[in-house]
Amino acid sequence: MPENLHSPYHETHEVDGALKGAAPSASGQGITRTEIEVETDQGVFDAYMTAVESGRGPGVLMVSTIFGLNQVLKDWSDELAIHGCVVIAPNLFSRDPEDRGVLALPHDTERAIARAMRLDFAKSMGDLRYAIATLKNHANCNGNVVLLGFCLGGPYAWRAACDGLDIEAAVSFHGSFVSRYLKPDDKPACRVVFHYGDSDDLAPPPELAAVKAASDASGSEFIVYQGARHAFMVKADRQNYNPGAAMQSWGHTMNIIGKLF
Repeated sequence: MPENLHSPYHETHEVDGALKGAAPSASGQGITRTEIEVETDQGVFDAYMTAVESGRGPGVLMVSTIFGLNQVLKDWSDELAIHGCVVIAPNLFSRDPEDRGVLALPHDTERAIARAMRLDFAKSMGDLRYAIATLKNHANCNGNVVLLGFCLGGPYAWRAACDGLDIEAAVSFHGSFVSRYLKPDDKPACRVVFHYGDSDDLAPPPELAAVKAASDASGSEFIVYQGARHAFMVKADRQNYNPGAAMQSWGHTMNIIGKLF
């Protein structure tokens, strides 16, 4: 039965699925929060995992911005867990030789960009496969998984959908340089949604046109918000945060997750 979901943006959305749970409490009662290590065939990566304590719900894989596994991402993860999900947020920079941890916005922007350029995309995709397996093996996960990619995470959302990562949906929020990761014969195996602002300096008109063409050809969804800039989802980015675009895109995503219960 449909229930209301309280979003991190303090707006309530009606959802079509059975997203469960009351409004979040200050103590986070009803969820578990754990810093974990995931072993892979190429080493270990760190991750934040949060889950509903009882019941079963979909898994959510959160792929961060270039600033890493920060409190913003953890807050979103906790919000989803409070409403019945099992969530993992991997630190894709766990093996970086210089900067493994969280970098600050905006002071560490140059370091964050340099670190992102050192990231091995193929190896990171391998890490995401292990993260998905970790979700599916969790006692409270019902086997359905959705990937949410923010900025840097945008290309991972598309490739995960096209490369057989066994997910039910992929959502990209102001994805960075997604066109570089498009392939001529791409056919996503699940629902894909792109959320962009029309004033995103990292997604100028030619970038938006290329991603929209791939989205249209595959029957995916491509949503553009007027006046929204890059990182419109991120409250901590005071120059770019756009509450209207953030609430609309988050509400749209909650409806997708609601159908996976």
